[in-house]
Amino acid sequence: MFRLTNAEVKPLTRDVAIAFRDMDPSPTEREMNPSRITHLLEKAAAGQLVTFHWSTAKLGNRVLRMNGQHSSSMLCDLNGTFPEGLMVHLDEYEVDTPDGLALLFRQFDDRKSSRSPADVAGAYQGLVEPLKDVKRPWAKLGIEGYVWYQKEVQGLPTPRGDNQYAIFADTDIHGFLCWLGDLLSSKTPELKPIQVIAALYATFTKNETEAKAFWNSVARGGVEFEDNAPATVLDKWLKDLEENKKKRSAGFKPAQFYQGCIYAWNAFREQKTLNRVNSDNTKKALLLPHE
Repeated sequence: MFRLTNAEVKPLTRDVAIAFRDMDPSPTEREMNPSRITHLLEKAAAGQLVTFHWSTAKLGNRVLRMNGQHSSSMLCDLNGTFPEGLMVHLDEYEVDTPDGLALLFRQFDDRKSSRSPADVAGAYQGLVEPLKDVKRPWAKLGIEGYVWYQKEVQGLPTPRGDNQYAIFADTDIHGFLCWLGDLLSSKTPELKPIQVIAALYATFTKNETEAKAFWNSVARGGVEFEDNAPATVLDKWLKDLEENKKKRSAGFKPAQFYQGCIYAWNAFREQKTLNRVNSDNTKKALLLPHE
């Protein structure tokens, strides 16, 4: 077991960081991950550092560093002026056995408590009043589909990782996200691949009225009594892929979701019928939707 013996918040200076970095590490400590150091350095450069939570554990006569390896090393690696106003929350524990070190290690940043991408997306969405009634999973998918379209189809620079969810603040995408919240449901899993969402966005921006009609038809199973209608053929194709996911692993590329959807949309706008969805030609260029 472990026991907390002291907890305090103190100013974080370079000397404090060096002393903590150079402590004897607990044998339970994670291996140093250079990408984590890089991530923290980027946060420092952006002025996004918050109070660190470090901890030690006393086992016998030894005081070991338990939590704070990466952040203390990052602070020591900073070039130039050390950031002003930083604080550290330092917890000191005692453990009776090495097993106590392992149990204590598991309490820091445990997997169930860590901030997931869904949590981060929800935080940004929560700041936008017009999107408060859009279900969070659908809004998150909408942002990710939009980013995929901008990067893969338009060739534009896009934010990475959690930074992409700051796009919730862009009012130009609010209409799409609100519609997506109405369109998607637990009964339409075939529409949830990111590349399908990208196709939804692409068509919505070309012709909002027709996009709503087309995709609402796809979500309902296509056009009744019209087996060759583009919406009917696309619905069957997407459902087959959803039900037979092994088919995707046999050379099926995610971009083919987008390609197939736009292929069917373009046929719809040209008032053509279809026998099948063609999604194979993704090497040269991805299709652009007709207006």
